[in-house]
Amino acid sequence: MEPRKQLEQALIEKAMKDESFRKQLIEDPRSVIQEEFKMKIPDSLNLIVLEEDQKTFYLILPSNPSPGEEMELTEAELEGVSGGNMYSIGCEYT
Repeated sequence: MEPRKQLEQALIEKAMKDESFRKQLIEDPRSVIQEEFKMKIPDSLNLIVLEEDQKTFYLILPSNPSPGEEMELTEAELEGVSGGNMYSIGCEYT
């Protein structure tokens, strides 16, 4: 499973079991994720948590690079991925 999916799955599982955690995650995802996973999330990364209901379905499409824009990983990102770092989304551990 890819790192982002592992992070998402861990958050979803905890939110399904802990209503207080779920509410906090919706209200302030940056603080909750930083505390839960002991990482620093860059201010440049936008975090939005959406909660589906019975009448709503969200489909999240990955970004599509502009023509000519390369999608290469930096050396640090490659190290994180190859080393199994499940949180290599530009975050620093605290």
